[in-house]
Amino acid sequence: MGVGGTHLDGFPVLQRATQRKQPDTLPLPLIRPQLAKEKIEGCHICTYVMPGEPQVVLGKDKAFTFDYVFDMESQQETIYTHCTEKLIEGCFEGYNATIFAYGQTGSGKTFTMGTGFDINIGEEELGIIPRAINHLFRGIEERRQAAAEQGTPVPEFKINAQFLELYNEEVLDLFDSTRELEARRQKSGIKIHEDANGGIYTVGVTTRTVTSAAEMMQCLKLGALSRSTASTQMNVQSSRSHAIFTIHLCQVRVCSPDNHENATDNRLANNSEINEFETLTAKFHFVDLAGSERLKRTGATGDRAKEGISINCGLLALGNVISALGDRGKRSTHVPYRDSKLTRLLQDSLGGNSQTVMIACISPSDRDFMETLNTLKYANRARNIKNKVVVNQDRASQQISVLRTEIARLQMELMEYKAGKRMVGENGVEGINDLVHENSMLQTENNNLRMRVKAMQETIDAQRGRLTQLLSDQANQALAKAGGGDETISCTETTSMTFRAKLLESESVNESLRKSLSRASTRSSLFAGPGSFSAALLAPEKEANDIIEMAKKSLEKLKKMERKKKRR
Repeated sequence: MGVGGTHLDGFPVLQRATQRKQPDTLPLPLIRPQLAKEKIEGCHICTYVMPGEPQVVLGKDKAFTFDYVFDMESQQETIYTHCTEKLIEGCFEGYNATIFAYGQTGSGKTFTMGTGFDINIGEEELGIIPRAINHLFRGIEERRQAAAEQGTPVPEFKINAQFLELYNEEVLDLFDSTRELEARRQKSGIKIHEDANGGIYTVGVTTRTVTSAAEMMQCLKLGALSRSTASTQMNVQSSRSHAIFTIHLCQVRVCSPDNHENATDNRLANNSEINEFETLTAKFHFVDLAGSERLKRTGATGDRAKEGISINCGLLALGNVISALGDRGKRSTHVPYRDSKLTRLLQDSLGGNSQTVMIACISPSDRDFMETLNTLKYANRARNIKNKVVVNQDRASQQISVLRTEIARLQMELMEYKAGKRMVGENGVEGINDLVHENSMLQTENNNLRMRVKAMQETIDAQRGRLTQLLSDQANQALAKAGGGDETISCTETTSMTFRAKLLESESVNESLRKSLSRASTRSSLFAGPGSFSAALLAPEKEANDIIEMAKKSLEKLKKMERKKKRR
């Protein structure tokens, strides 16, 4: 049986909802450098990338804005980092991904994807697929080493690969080496099916299990060399079919705590030395579309003309699907996925369960102005497509996750019963203990009392400072002016009376706070038991008493000084 989005070696895959935020199809324009032939023929550059802005300007006034734009100087590594790196990391978490290159013939799609093998190609010129393969196996090795260092079970990985081509609306298996070239004109036995969750899978396709990057690169090379190519007036080596290289990743790993609700359950699992495992699956489509072409410019005849017509029909159906999904006014209408086998194969990648990146390959030459304009409009419509990205997890793993959440909830309820927060009434109805509400109110009241005590302390500090300043001023005036003593004493008596009134008011408020704290302490002890009302709670009261005593002493000193002055 062919490997698809819902079945992988007997594992039934169940898709669970996720909070990962990557809902939209991401189109990224890529401008290839001018060819030597175009320079010789005197073609001018008609594209311009705004410095510091992800905006490409075509001609004089046609501007298109995207999330990122690759100009003619962009390197393959930069393109891979922005397009594919995060998608590969997402596959390890169970997310599907799709990346496809679209554009006119000769715009650099095959070179960008990396399915055109050349013996003279350098390491820095490797395309997206070879880099993704190396990244995938490097990530597998890193996760195995990390698990070994942490002393946890090493995750198990199984990787399968498929390579399909859509030639004249027939799905062909590029891994099938027994199929002869003449048999391409016959109908293939490959069937396209849809599962209950909306995932698309194929039956009758050769699936190869690989264990290393070198082995998968060999499979990629074998399929790429079997692909249909031919020469036209616009492209010496033109792809005459749409190619889809698919990687299926299945991993079995130890469940990792991803939220606080499962922390208690995980501690119990660790104490009992029982590891819970989950099975995650993901598929990654690498789509190298054949370029749109005009028969008038390609000069194609016979089979080449028939291939071009078939290519354009598939791309037209793809454009209709993108328009139906991206146009806000047409989202409620029918999406024509079944108009072409290309759109049927990519059904879950367009508006389905997949993170999708579209690389719009364009030519900078002015003779390709109309084709470049259509490609940019094509990509601009794809920005509005909304995908529904979920994690692909098997039923057993999801059931374990549900049970772990339920256990954590029950343990929390049990702790509340033990603490007295929950209780069962005489009629058997559960409820929250009234003491919990009362304790909450007491805690709020205690916080308010602390704030008032702190405010009183600040007031007393200010009064003490003013008393000290008054005493200092009085002494200075007594030394400077012996004759004006009566007036100074009268002023001092008035100020002393004012401070005495404020001090009495402070003592009254402090006494009221002391009673409130005592009452709160008594009521809280009924719920929490003796010793639970910390002495630190009464610390502000003690500090306020000390300050008041100091104020009293200062006032007594002031009275004595007044008496001495009167005697004089």
